[in-house]
Amino acid sequence: MTRRGGWLLGPLGWRLFAAFTLVGVGAVALLAALAVVSVRGQTSDLLASQRDQARRDIVATLAAAYMRAGSWDGIDLSGAQALARNTGAQLVILNEAGGRVATVAPDAGQEPGPDNQPNRAPSHDTGTAAGSAALTAATASSAAATDEVPVVAGGKTVGDVVISFPSASQSAAWQARDAILRTVWLGAATTVALAAVAALLVSRRTTNPLTALAAAAGAVGRGEPDAEKLLRPGPGELGQVSAAFAAMARNLRREDQLRRDMVADIAHELRTPVTILQGGTEELLDGIADPTPGMLTSLHDETLRLGRLVDDLATLAAAQAAALTLHKAPADLGKIATDAARALAPQFAEAGLRLNLHTARAVVIADEARLTQVAANLLTNAVKYTPPGGQVTVTTCADAEAAQLTVTDTGPGIPAADLPHVFERFWRGTGTKARSGAGIGLAVVAELAAAHGGTVSAASPPGSGAIFTVTLPVTCQLTG
Repeated sequence: MTRRGGWLLGPLGWRLFAAFTLVGVGAVALLAALAVVSVRGQTSDLLASQRDQARRDIVATLAAAYMRAGSWDGIDLSGAQALARNTGAQLVILNEAGGRVATVAPDAGQEPGPDNQPNRAPSHDTGTAAGSAALTAATASSAAATDEVPVVAGGKTVGDVVISFPSASQSAAWQARDAILRTVWLGAATTVALAAVAALLVSRRTTNPLTALAAAAGAVGRGEPDAEKLLRPGPGELGQVSAAFAAMARNLRREDQLRRDMVADIAHELRTPVTILQGGTEELLDGIADPTPGMLTSLHDETLRLGRLVDDLATLAAAQAAALTLHKAPADLGKIATDAARALAPQFAEAGLRLNLHTARAVVIADEARLTQVAANLLTNAVKYTPPGGQVTVTTCADAEAAQLTVTDTGPGIPAADLPHVFERFWRGTGTKARSGAGIGLAVVAELAAAHGGTVSAASPPGSGAIFTVTLPVTCQLTG
């Protein structure tokens, strides 16, 4: 049995799932990579900008302190200490000779001098060896970016300051960057998971109607009834396909039923004349009856009846197969309708019906013989369904674009439920089973009208009979 759906997907479903997931993962990965690159770049630029500003502030603070003290001896380094604390930098202050004046750490402040005053520089430390040793120790003690910047006071260089910033791993900015990146990757992973779930749902939503459609098609192929019940609703065009398939399945069932009814109706129509012909010929052959004119006429009528049935079937088959040949020429629809009515006048008289003709000239380019068949079939249908004492009216008219043939009867009319089906082949409406006919005549009318580029319609106003109208273009140019 064909699976109708479920959590498991078929081959197409897995392909759709993979495609949707790859698209989602690719988009998320691209956005995450761009975010990582952007955050890294912005963090580096921000950190560099902050360090540049810190260098400028430290140098300006030291120059101002030097100007106030007039030398490095006893200089007030509280401002430099505050900046070191704020920026996390370690400062090694050197005089113009390269000797260490003071060391300011971000957490311990200024290294005490001989006078044991934390915010005052020592009186002197001019040994270059000692200064270099202090600088080397400061640099080695902090795996950080180190810059030596000159201190300019009063227009001259009075010393240098070695600024050692903390390593990137210890920087608050880089720690914030790492936190942001962790959030980005977590969000990317969550988005990928959601995309996978969405892809699964969309794939199921897309393929389940197709799976059900395949199951329904298989059921139709096996001849199972109500195959459209296997269908499942789908979104958009998938729903339209399912609806179209359901309509097709219903039409196939109806067509199959019509074919079954056709076989029964044609068998019924053939049985009566064949039985009469068989019985009559056997009586003649056995000598039971004499070949009188009346008997021969009866047998001839049955032969004509069989001929008409066969001709109608052949015409219907040819028209539906686009094999109908039209010999087109200018023809007067009014004259065609009048001649057909006069030819059927004996049948109207025998049925006790009154025939009214209101035909006007209506010239069309058409096959006159086929239009005669159209008129004859409509009139025969009216005779069949109009009770004795009724009347049938034939009207023709034309304008600059179209010509019309209308046949109106005073019969019981056509039920509203049967109107959409009256021109279908082998259709016999409610209450018509007792009447002769296989439901071919009106189907032939519809096919011949369509072959001429025209239309035929049926109407049945409440309380009146049936109205059949054939409309043909006055300049029909269809190939024949």
